[in-house]
Amino acid sequence: MATLTVTPQQLTNTNLQIAAFGSSDNFIEPVFPGQVLNPYAFLVDISERVHTREQAITSMLASAGIGMWSYSVYSKKFHLCPVASGFLGMKGSSTFGLRVLMQKLLQWNQKHVLETAKTACRTQQEFETELNISTPDGCYGRWLKITGKLYCSDGLAMKMMGTLTDITVAKQEELRKNDLMAFLNHELRTPLSTIKLYIQNTARVARMENNKPLEDKMLKADQQTVSMTQLINNFLTLSQVQDAKLTLQQSHFNLAELVEKVAADMTVLYPDRKFKLKVSKTIQVTADYDKLAQVLVNYINNAVKFSPVKSVITLTCAVADGQGIVTVQDKGRGIKSADQKLLFCRYSRIHHENATGTKGYGLGLYLSREIVESHGGKVGVDSEFGKGSSFYFRLPM
Repeated sequence: MATLTVTPQQLTNTNLQIAAFGSSDNFIEPVFPGQVLNPYAFLVDISERVHTREQAITSMLASAGIGMWSYSVYSKKFHLCPVASGFLGMKGSSTFGLRVLMQKLLQWNQKHVLETAKTACRTQQEFETELNISTPDGCYGRWLKITGKLYCSDGLAMKMMGTLTDITVAKQEELRKNDLMAFLNHELRTPLSTIKLYIQNTARVARMENNKPLEDKMLKADQQTVSMTQLINNFLTLSQVQDAKLTLQQSHFNLAELVEKVAADMTVLYPDRKFKLKVSKTIQVTADYDKLAQVLVNYINNAVKFSPVKSVITLTCAVADGQGIVTVQDKGRGIKSADQKLLFCRYSRIHHENATGTKGYGLGLYLSREIVESHGGKVGVDSEFGKGSSFYFRLPM
């Protein structure tokens, strides 16, 4: 164990990389969670045991294709193992100062990595973020996942250590998936809306001409366009959930009016069902209107799928315990207690001996849960096998 004490002037002179970039605020300020008599004293642990242990860990991770990096608070130097160096286009083990790292990150437009590390130091938390190494031609290049943590000794910041993992293949697959989702969003919605408009106009003309067979066919075609729209919406939402990028376009509105509007649309879409409304007059919430409509449509679609023709589907919107509660109740087959736990899981579909003809990917209820929970709410179901089900969601008001 050795203690090194330096003056503020000496510290500045040995920290030219940070000074050249602007100020020490541009990178990591040492964290001292304990009381420190001399803030410029750094305790340096140079024991052979620690060094040997780090080498063993580095070798083990290298065999799995994972690189190790470290940053010494005292020397202001970064060290990369051979695997980590290879990820960054270097050869062998590499040791360099902050200036070199800053130049590289600025070149790659990845300064957010430093900001993430600074925040982790201040909060003494582990961090994880992505690093994109761009190629000269502007292509995606290599994607790395970087993790790290600040390590202290006797209340003194000593070093940061972490890993580098190549995630290029997974990231490129994610980007391809995002491109597909963007295609679905922009290229399919417009023609689908046009098709829906023509179908509804034809159904209206057929009704005026008392052509019942044609009107029925148009209504069935309209149901298919709604199902396709809902499928597109679900997969777009799934993409956002998987990427932890589910964004909410929140506004202040009357939840009861949303339920009434969706119920009106479903009445036209499913003329062979009877929809009953029990709605309070005013339930003001701040939420994403379209996302909650998506949840309600998912609930109603399930009620239609698993309840008999001409049965009653009841939509309730009320207030209890300072929350807005929306419920969709059907008179269908119901759900066994053991199966109810799986309902809101991803890709979960409950098998039933009479369930032939029902279609879906098991996404609707899973995405409904994600949407409602992102609002700080809760989803649930009350069901008795053979007597129907009540799906509900609660939202803070």
